[in-house]
Amino acid sequence: MDPLENFSLAGFVAHRGLNIVPDPPRPGRYRNSYGDGPFARLVMPRLPAEPGIYIWLVNGNIAYVGQTRTTLAKRLGSLGYSTVSNYNTYAREPGKRNGGQETNCRINALANVALANGGEIEIWYRVTNLDESARAESEWMDLHGVPPWNRRDERT
Repeated sequence: MDPLENFSLAGFVAHRGLNIVPDPPRPGRYRNSYGDGPFARLVMPRLPAEPGIYIWLVNGNIAYVGQTRTTLAKRLGSLGYSTVSNYNTYAREPGKRNGGQETNCRINALANVALANGGEIEIWYRVTNLDESARAESEWMDLHGVPPWNRRDERT
């Protein structure tokens, strides 16, 4: 079975800057495991305002699959993978719910490397119902395997 069957091509990822190093952390704060960067300012193709699963192809090879219960546009846009703010690089403080987004940092940094090396990144997506996205991602990985940018503990 074709791993992109029933997916739509959103388009190619562009950028407005590469190899961006975050500012030093504020006193008393520490970076998360992927918070050192460097990062990219990604420009995502147009995506629907619906939940779903998405696939990142790097130079024609599937590199990452993810899911979102929010909208695809939000998850991959400026509040998701596209831009890593300094706050996103922070580790969670003990006993608190604050802290950045390790997955956003990790995937953005990997995209930065690919683009800095002249690679091309395509985004494919499939809209799902709100409660189907995690299951659809897991079923896709069961059928096609875990892509290299995914961590096994991300599976639900």
